[in-house]
Amino acid sequence: MVWIGGPRRDPGDHLGRGRRGLYLHDPPPGYHPPQPTMTLKDQQRIARQDWILEHVLAVVLIVSVAAVILIACLIVATHH
Repeated sequence: MVWIGGPRRDPGDHLGRGRRGLYLHDPPPGYHPPQPTMTLKDQQRIARQDWILEHVLAVVLIVSVAAVILIACLIVATHH
């Protein structure tokens, strides 16, 4: 069976409403199901790299904001 399109069924739907969307019972000639482009291990590696990058950027942003506030305070304090 081949899924053509349309909204997907809610995985939390236990009322048995069935599938939505268009389905072909017989795939067209030459149809091949899509292959996963990345393995689970690669997806986890990329997610881990993104998590690390987000946290490093958050620290850099906080330090930068603190430096700007400190410079502004020094300018105000030393201004005659």
